[in-house]
Amino acid sequence: MGALAFLGPILLAHAFHVSKTMVEYKAQEKTLQVSVHLFIDDLETSLRKEGHTALFLCTDREAPRAEGLIEDYLRRHLQLRPNNREVTFTFLGKETSPDMSAVWIYLELRVPGKLRSLAIRNSLLMQAFDDQKNLVHVVGPGKKQGTFLFAGPGVEEIMIFGK
Repeated sequence: MGALAFLGPILLAHAFHVSKTMVEYKAQEKTLQVSVHLFIDDLETSLRKEGHTALFLCTDREAPRAEGLIEDYLRRHLQLRPNNREVTFTFLGKETSPDMSAVWIYLELRVPGKLRSLAIRNSLLMQAFDDQKNLVHVVGPGKKQGTFLFAGPGVEEIMIFGK
């Protein structure tokens, strides 16, 4: 029992740095529904490196400015360009994962016309962690799906479909 209790905090920490983003095109609404999954400690580390401290993300002590900082951070590090147009997302909110280790952040983008192409740039947490990997799963028109990996500073933007 003593050894297991000793390993407890080690098991709670994660040994890798990965984010997951899910993008789904809703043709009838002409929107992209976006869900971003980030480990809370990684997000806090990234925001702390930008000079934002004492945020206590996803706790009852969360700083009043925290949600605005998260939204601003996402605007700088996650861009989606439907039909090669700059479109600003709407920040819908966030919720903590059941195990309290991660946060799901929900965004929505209006698509100008029918979705013909989608370019994505995802540099989430890369400035904080050299080994950061960002997975993006896309469900596009006709339910076509693809999963893409952003890793390292060399990947600036990828075109998911279209020209």
